[in-house]
Amino acid sequence: MNKKSIMNKLIEHYIQSHKKSKALFKESSQYLIIGGSHNLRFFAPFPFYDVFCSGSKVTDIDGNTYIDFWQGHFANILGHNPKIVLDTLLEYFKKGEGLATGFPGIYQKELAQLILKRIDADKIRFTTSGTLASMYAIMLSKAFTKRDLVMKVGGGWHGSQPFLLKGISIYKQGLNQLESAGLPIGIDSSIIMTKFNDIEDLEEKFRKYGERIACLIVEPFMGAGGFIFGHKKYIQRARELTSRFKTLLILDEVVSGLRFHAGSIQTLYGIKSDLSVFGKAIGGGMPVSAIAGKNDIMALCSPEAKPDEKVKFEGGTFSAHPASLFAGITFIKYLMEHENEIYPKIGHLGAKVRKGIQEVFSTYGFNVKCTGYGDNITKHSSLIGVHFLHEHIDRITSPDQVWNPEVCDCEIREKVFKLAMLEEGFNIFHGYGAISYAHTESEIQASLDAVERIVKKWHKYNLHLSKP
Repeated sequence: MNKKSIMNKLIEHYIQSHKKSKALFKESSQYLIIGGSHNLRFFAPFPFYDVFCSGSKVTDIDGNTYIDFWQGHFANILGHNPKIVLDTLLEYFKKGEGLATGFPGIYQKELAQLILKRIDADKIRFTTSGTLASMYAIMLSKAFTKRDLVMKVGGGWHGSQPFLLKGISIYKQGLNQLESAGLPIGIDSSIIMTKFNDIEDLEEKFRKYGERIACLIVEPFMGAGGFIFGHKKYIQRARELTSRFKTLLILDEVVSGLRFHAGSIQTLYGIKSDLSVFGKAIGGGMPVSAIAGKNDIMALCSPEAKPDEKVKFEGGTFSAHPASLFAGITFIKYLMEHENEIYPKIGHLGAKVRKGIQEVFSTYGFNVKCTGYGDNITKHSSLIGVHFLHEHIDRITSPDQVWNPEVCDCEIREKVFKLAMLEEGFNIFHGYGAISYAHTESEIQASLDAVERIVKKWHKYNLHLSKP
């Protein structure tokens, strides 16, 4: 049985067990594009619609319950709707507070102190999404350096903002294509691409463009690019080169912030960025993002900045929303106070999953590699990517491998394996996803048992990974 036949069989079963979701999707699509407002939440033939999420589990409108490894775009380190955050918010709302007021409020300072304490930055400003935060970071960099070129890493995803929609997942002789219509004329030539974990390519690009580059933005841990850690020497070399060429180093920690310990990942590399971007976990399940950095850079968004240097980072109606700040404070305090319990547990479970998945696929002759290994950066990696390979390689180290159809079969990872695991009662993303503190050892083992049942079927079906 080939890949298409297996996919069709899985879709048929999925449709039969999700009749209410199918109907709601059809109705929703009359008013919303693909029935919703976020493309990643859609998958073929249609998404299931959740009605209750708690801890490790999600229940949909048809009554199906899944162990969930999507976990709020990987933000829910404590699992869905953790009681510590919900109880705090309920008390806050009972006081008649929590909705937007348009005033500064008293909680910004406290959340700012908590975050800055762990990243060694001078100032921070809050906004509402990682997309906005990365956009403003680019604007601040261009204003501060008075340069126009931006360097980014192939496979880097920094949100749907015009300065960085290039080289994300479309592979055409490399990750270097513009990936959106409607962009400013000439934007292609102002975005310089470099390869992740490739020191030689990084050095070459700085030799060629260094004096013109306003900033280098990089995820020290690649999220959408494949759950890959930057090599320590690579990240440290990026810091050295940006310092030498007076280019700002922006570390996008939307995924990595608070994920591997109760702080930023850059401290594990022993470096300090000029600007850092945070999101996801810092809001404790509520919409908060932030930019933190050096005082002289951040000061450019002040109303007191010189008119020709001022960046119009004014804020939005829901920036520093009171309930979001309150949730973020509660969540981060809990992570800090329980750091020695939370991170070793989820890191241990992450290691168990990576080892178990590779072993079972190997046993049945499938060429599969996991990503998310902490290597010499951290022992507490709780993110797992699963990649179905056409080539025999020891370790996946770059998004150029992840998105190259000659190397990896993305369709099996994102579609076939996704539906196969849903049939078994597990909701995964990018081959597996994120482990939360709410997941138990028995749930993790059950997921590995499910993987083995799937692999046995595929082996029986004589499924082969063949190049396109």
